[in-house]
Amino acid sequence: MRNPDVEFMMRITPFPRVSLLCLWLLVGSWAMPTSMSGQVGWDTARVWTDFDAALQRPERVLRLDLTRSKWKEVDHRLRRFQHLRELVLDRNNIDTIPTWLGELNTLERLSLQSNKIRTIPPSVLALSSLRELNLADNEIEGIPEDIDLMTNLERLILWSNLIGHFPPSLSRLERLSELDLLHNEMSVDEQTWVREILPNAKLHFSEPCQCRFDD
Repeated sequence: MRNPDVEFMMRITPFPRVSLLCLWLLVGSWAMPTSMSGQVGWDTARVWTDFDAALQRPERVLRLDLTRSKWKEVDHRLRRFQHLRELVLDRNNIDTIPTWLGELNTLERLSLQSNKIRTIPPSVLALSSLRELNLADNEIEGIPEDIDLMTNLERLILWSNLIGHFPPSLSRLERLSELDLLHNEMSVDEQTWVREILPNAKLHFSEPCQCRFDD
């Protein structure tokens, strides 16, 4: 049975301000763009492919793909992108990674596939937030001793290089779940060594060569 007195009190009693505030925060958080709400889920954010357009609003760029940009060196203006989470520079003619790249400390994915890079420099090792590093199809001759500085690294993609050095420090990459060494000339002993130091990682090898293990 309806109670007129109760209905009357409900009509004149104001909605609690605290509840209104909570509702506003809930709706506001749900409606807020990913890039503004703690940057959670950056991997679904817009991928910028026009470098000039991205330079107009570097603070909003989380993902930048400059594949086939005909770069011979990494453009210094990338230093403006202080919120960058993903940087793709595939299929250029880059042979050197600059020292200032280590300043992009929000990077979680870096890809320089199909360039002319010969070493993994300290500037890359300094990217402590990096979770995926793709340097496939380059001219890299060895994995650096300090690779364990990359404490958050989960995937290391190095297929089609010239790698002949696999340091014990690889074993200290506690989060590494995948190492791709396809199309690197490796002996049976080298492959066995990598399996021993990374027993829990997913490893990709080509058929071993008939060569000596001299690391």
